[in-house]
Amino acid sequence: MSNEKDINIAVNPTSNTAITTLILLANAGYDKALAILEKMGVEKEKIFHDVDREDMINRPSDIVRELRYVALNRTIEECGYGTLLDLPCGYTPKVFEFTEKGMNYIGCDLPAVINDFAPIIDSMTDEDQKKKIDFQIVDVTNYESLKAAADKADGPVCIATEGLTVYLTPDEKLLLRRNIRRILSEKGGCWLSADVETKEYYMAVFKAVAGDDKAYDLLAAARRGFSGQSDTSIHKNASDVFDGKAKERAGFSKVDYEKIEALAKAEGLLVEKIPYYRDDFELHLFDSMSPEEIEKLRENIKHVNIWKYTLDPEYKGKESNGSSGSVNSEKDLPFRVDSELKDGVFNVNIQGRMDTITAPELLKKFKESEGKITAINVDVSHMPYVSSAGLRVLLMMYKSLEDKDMFEMTGVSKEVREIFETTGFDQFFLKD
Repeated sequence: MSNEKDINIAVNPTSNTAITTLILLANAGYDKALAILEKMGVEKEKIFHDVDREDMINRPSDIVRELRYVALNRTIEECGYGTLLDLPCGYTPKVFEFTEKGMNYIGCDLPAVINDFAPIIDSMTDEDQKKKIDFQIVDVTNYESLKAAADKADGPVCIATEGLTVYLTPDEKLLLRRNIRRILSEKGGCWLSADVETKEYYMAVFKAVAGDDKAYDLLAAARRGFSGQSDTSIHKNASDVFDGKAKERAGFSKVDYEKIEALAKAEGLLVEKIPYYRDDFELHLFDSMSPEEIEKLRENIKHVNIWKYTLDPEYKGKESNGSSGSVNSEKDLPFRVDSELKDGVFNVNIQGRMDTITAPELLKKFKESEGKITAINVDVSHMPYVSSAGLRVLLMMYKSLEDKDMFEMTGVSKEVREIFETTGFDQFFLKD
């Protein structure tokens, strides 16, 4: 890995999925999506794919992306707030759509995305638009990074999440809810999520295009990925919502929406469900659909919702921090990695929380010595929290060893141990 961009992508490969989403929007006919891809240097033959009516994987996949894009954007506008906090923003063309309507736009994402996307948008916007646009590197589990982004807004914010929570562990989802509730309590506004009913809108589209009998098997086939554009398949993550059993119709587990709503309520958030459907609902890709398919899709999406979260005025809970909200004396330590390679042993001491923003520093230190390492000792006694990005780096280090018994981790706190056990990483990192 020769540069910072490679390091950031290795830590957070979901940035590749953001490009796939942009490609799907370009195929749906969004000129700004195509313009962004051209600025990124993506060759046209890698952008456009010929999709005929018999293609029951690419065609519904394109429709899924446009459906969610249109429904969420319309709902954002209906909320009526002056600032959109787009979390994550990906490489979305919605920055143009909303600034042209007079809204302020704060795009939040991983370093690999923001470092690429911000200069591109700057080159594509006029001076008036530039005044309305800001980009911030954010880890959703890190309240301070999210607050820094929200503080760019002068008033209430509409926080919109699209394609985010399918990548988060349960612990990270809990922190996301708590962090957003804190932001809303300080700024006012709402949180819109197009992620909760992922299963429903995927099935609404696949059933409309392929029919009820074939939809399950085709969605399972779609998990293999889209045209080789991303090493993190959007279809795989969508199917993961169904517990990864899409190949068997009986394996499509029912999502417990009452439980999800109760979890939000427990964190001081009320839920309003806003239907995708409108009488005037239109997609560019209706041109590629038969009248029967369009009618079936319209009918199917009547039962699909975007979830709008607002503050519960009766909430009496206390603000909390730590890996699962618990207070931890190490939480305010600045992040630092001290490492040393001696006689083939890579000794590393991690201080502070390791998340999307900080994990690349550990990977960079490790890569500087990779190839010379025969054993790894990791001291995490001053690491109060680790996100999935940090887990990914630690796993890379573990897998690099020919003899896995030569990986040792010490100083694991109760909070970090719980994260390892919840995610299944205890089998790699914990020996007792």
